[in-house]
Amino acid sequence: MAHYACMWHNWTNIRSKFKKGHLKLSELYFATTRSYTLDEFNERMSKIEDIDTRVKAYLYDIGYHRWSRLHITVKRTWTMTSNIAESLNAVTKDARELPVVELLEYVRTLLERWTNEKLLNAKGTFTYLEKKYNNVLEDNKILSQKMRVRASTDYIHTVIDGVKCFIICLQNKRCYCGQFQLDELPCPHALATLRHRNESYENYCSPYYMRESFLQTYEIPVDLLPNESK
Repeated sequence: MAHYACMWHNWTNIRSKFKKGHLKLSELYFATTRSYTLDEFNERMSKIEDIDTRVKAYLYDIGYHRWSRLHITVKRTWTMTSNIAESLNAVTKDARELPVVELLEYVRTLLERWTNEKLLNAKGTFTYLEKKYNNVLEDNKILSQKMRVRASTDYIHTVIDGVKCFIICLQNKRCYCGQFQLDELPCPHALATLRHRNESYENYCSPYYMRESFLQTYEIPVDLLPNESK
């Protein structure tokens, strides 16, 4: 199992260790963690170095593959923090004072409620993708409207976005912008190409984003417990 570092906890460590240029570093650091291309990453790291060389050295020592979306060895899509652990810590803070049996029952009923809420949410979703990813896709569709496409082969195309050109390969689900392969969701350039080919986007999305996967995640109930006397 690959080991990653939460980008927010990295930042809190940087802020406490190095007292220089926090306001400039904050936005730059988070932009660097989310970089899609090597050019973007290197440019932002150079700016970090200009502000404080110690911060660049610190991030290098951690290992770029542990906190940078671009360098990861396993695709994490948008998951760059340890949100679920923090959520559980926050919501069970007071319950941790309870005896162990009551604590476990508190956590069980909490997960029971969350699972039921998520299941109802999934059942109320009527798009091909779960709501969050469908919204991202719709935003990408809007951005793709003004792009021009030039075909090279059946799968390789050049997409012209203003003054920039992006090469896209539908067969390998890769785009020069980096978003298609890292997010596993068609980027604006991919959607412009699919529209040019009169092809639908469904085959180019991660199966984990689909409504059916969302339903399957929460269809298994949290086991109920009978009365303690039983």
